[in-house]
Amino acid sequence: MYPLIRPKESPPTPASDKNSRGHLRPWLLAAILLVYAEGALGASLSTMPPFEEGYTHARVGAWERAAETWVSDGETALKKSRKKEDLQDAAFFNLLATIAFEKANNARAYVTWSAMIRYFLEGGTSWSAQQESLRLESHTLASSLKARPPGSPPMTTHDTHLRFLEMVETFHLTTYQGPARNLRVRKIPDEAPEIHVTRHYFPRPKSMQGEEVPLIKKRGRQIIAPSYPASSIESPSVLPGKPMIPASQASLPRAEKGPKRITEMPLVPPLPAGADTEMSPAPLPIAIFRGESQETSHLTSANRDASRTAWRYFIENYQANTGLVNSVHNYPYATLWDMGSNLAAYVCALQLKLIPPTEGEAKITRLLETLQEVELYNEELPNREYNTKTGEMIDLNSRPSSRGSGWSALDIGRLLIWLKITASWYPDFAPLVEKVMGRWTFDRLVQYRELNGVAHDGRKEWLRQEGRLGYEQYAAMGLKVFGFDVRNALDYKETAETSILERTILYDTRNKAYLTSDPFLMAKMEVGIINETFTTLTDNVYDIQRRRWLKSQALTAVNEDSINKEPWFVYNTLFYEGSPWVCVTHEGTPAPTLSTLSTKAALGWSALFDDAYARALRQAVIGLSHPRHGFYAGIFENGEINTSKNINTNAMILETMLYIKRKGDPFLYINN
Repeated sequence: MYPLIRPKESPPTPASDKNSRGHLRPWLLAAILLVYAEGALGASLSTMPPFEEGYTHARVGAWERAAETWVSDGETALKKSRKKEDLQDAAFFNLLATIAFEKANNARAYVTWSAMIRYFLEGGTSWSAQQESLRLESHTLASSLKARPPGSPPMTTHDTHLRFLEMVETFHLTTYQGPARNLRVRKIPDEAPEIHVTRHYFPRPKSMQGEEVPLIKKRGRQIIAPSYPASSIESPSVLPGKPMIPASQASLPRAEKGPKRITEMPLVPPLPAGADTEMSPAPLPIAIFRGESQETSHLTSANRDASRTAWRYFIENYQANTGLVNSVHNYPYATLWDMGSNLAAYVCALQLKLIPPTEGEAKITRLLETLQEVELYNEELPNREYNTKTGEMIDLNSRPSSRGSGWSALDIGRLLIWLKITASWYPDFAPLVEKVMGRWTFDRLVQYRELNGVAHDGRKEWLRQEGRLGYEQYAAMGLKVFGFDVRNALDYKETAETSILERTILYDTRNKAYLTSDPFLMAKMEVGIINETFTTLTDNVYDIQRRRWLKSQALTAVNEDSINKEPWFVYNTLFYEGSPWVCVTHEGTPAPTLSTLSTKAALGWSALFDDAYARALRQAVIGLSHPRHGFYAGIFENGEINTSKNINTNAMILETMLYIKRKGDPFLYINN
């Protein structure tokens, strides 16, 4: 037990109070609350509880030092033991630290608040239960003081019971629900530039190992590619009770010799009255699109605020000339993955009623027109990255280029999912989407029924299989819903099993396999169920992070993220090349000091699951935002805020809020 000194005025603590489930220990409450007193204390430090050291800093306004002291005190309490009493003491230390950090306008308040929640839970109680006990104890003490018989000795200014009542009222502890929004770390300039050098990373994992795949020879401007049979996609049926918008039916032609281009999109037709909804088995999926539900739930005020905050990023970084949005605040470049997030944000903003229909339609139209107009790499597919101001194709050094740098199959797969959703929810955009995809040639991308990417460094081109566990299956769905046979990208042949925190999970045995949260969150919200293995993997990815929290007190939501310092982008992984919890750069170099709690992953998991850990994740990041530029990317494990403001963080949050509004109804169902 941490050596808190019981004041003489306190009555003996009943044995039942030690569990702190039904009642708080009055002497403990008094000791905690006493540190907030504004006047001089009569008791000497030798008789005061250890909270006093932090208070000596707080009373002179040194809130940062006070908070750091209480954080240290909490760590000391935990070193004594992991008994319930010590855990609860640690929780109270973190409560004090939270209030002090909040007074210092320091966003570490979110971290200590989450730690407080976790320690109370592990100690067999909760802050809400403690608050209820606090109300009961204060009411009991107030009644006792009123009933003091005439002639009783006068109360002194440092009487424990009197202080107890004063502090409950003064600091509103019975109603305190955590730190305010929009706190920040003072050490980080709010408007500091986030990108100072040119990025050289590929936003998604690629393989450059093994033998080179021979390049396909060109005859003039036509690419002669090996052909293989492609299954047709049957017309999806309308989900009963959901408004289906597309009015015409089109099907993908079967593969013929020569390059394959999409000239018509397989959209969702309305079912004729009395039509049979049963589908015969098909080798490719049936896509059932769900527009806005007729019975959508109303978002809470907190979720509406989060939606508006995320949308601010797109207001501030919008490029009217192209309809594109910067990938990072004030950084005018975007990959195809970023453009998928861009389109997702516009659709979500319409669905969440953040913008009027005319504005949303204008933004989507301009973005699709830009995709229709931009140069393609090798006259095949969109380049890896473009200038958002001009729509120019750029090379690996972010310089304008007539050749480009290749394409990313994963990035294109994400964009395809949102092109499909857009054309299905809003059929007026279907012709534009058809024109966009009508320019694209997919032969090499889906060669060998895999996902293949191309990299060109200015001198040489490489064609390589692209995608690792999670990302590979998610991106493959973008190709699959348009009728392409990518069965090898959807299997799990390149995986093995490992155990992390007594939970078995699959991992990719190939190189540069970044196992993060992103693809599992997006797949769940956007396409529903890919297959049973992927669903189990999603549950395991979440549960292992939850178990880490239970064991080490570290709130964990691993993800790929932009960061506000070199190397500007990292992968925080659940498992990487034989080790769990590895943070690496885009080149695979370990970067342990850059491990972060990801804002988009934390909020995403909190929407998919409903348990104590999900709620703790949400509480830790819901206030991490800039007043004008959207949400920050996360929190480094040392408590420093990752102030990167980027498109993928804010787009994911908009998707999350739409998913919540739809009560967990995915945007697109795939019937395998």
